[in-house]
Amino acid sequence: MLGASVWLLAAGIVYGPVLANLARHWSTDATYSHGFVVPALALFLVWQRRDQLRRTPATPSAAGLLILASSLGLYVAGSVGAELFVTRVSMIGVLAGTVVYAFGWRHLRLVAFPLAFLVFMIPLPSIVFGHFALSLQLIASQLGENLLRAADVPVLRDGNLLKLPTVTLEVNEACSGIRSLGALVMMTTLIGYVFQRRAWGQVVLTLAAVPLAIGLNGLRIAVTGLATLRFGPVAAGETVHTASGWVVFVAALASLWGMHLVMQSVGRQPIEQRLEAA
Repeated sequence: MLGASVWLLAAGIVYGPVLANLARHWSTDATYSHGFVVPALALFLVWQRRDQLRRTPATPSAAGLLILASSLGLYVAGSVGAELFVTRVSMIGVLAGTVVYAFGWRHLRLVAFPLAFLVFMIPLPSIVFGHFALSLQLIASQLGENLLRAADVPVLRDGNLLKLPTVTLEVNEACSGIRSLGALVMMTTLIGYVFQRRAWGQVVLTLAAVPLAIGLNGLRIAVTGLATLRFGPVAAGETVHTASGWVVFVAALASLWGMHLVMQSVGRQPIEQRLEAA
């Protein structure tokens, strides 16, 4: 108990400012607002394995100290270099090293996914985020253009600008789909882990989230263009834009859940066929 108290005090002193800064980022950046629920979900996943953790004998390993030292080295490097991503990621390493040092490798394997899941609460480095956002903007613009042309709407695309007969739409960062993509991949990864018992199913669900989100966002842009031609600029207003973003997110999540159900039924089919044959 004393050791745990000392560890909590030390972690609070070192990582308290880091966590406070993270919370401010979540509250001011809609792209990472899902960060508030990630630690709670990770704790719930650990709590679900409480019986396994209790039954597993503790075999502390000194290798945990090496992981701790390496993670704290990352913290120092990130602090000196003003690299928030490295500083924040080091928290996960400290937690992993603590588990290995206090309980052993078997306990780490049991909590490996909840610890890795914490990555979703950490914002990407600005240079990486900017690259992804720009790429998604151009892809979404091109998809929107192709869908509008398929609907016989004359459109000229200039980068991320879609020039329609009566209005020009700008596919900015908020329209690129990157704001919902992180939350969607996070939710899909969680669904795969909880409900998909086969590793390939978990990987397929997570990977499918990206093209699905991009495709639906391209459809959203095309529909916005058609609505703007019909109803005027009000159809591209902030309220409608936000509402359509939520519709796309829910539609993508529902589609991925349907994919999960299909994969489940496919996985059960051979067993059911064998039972019928018997």
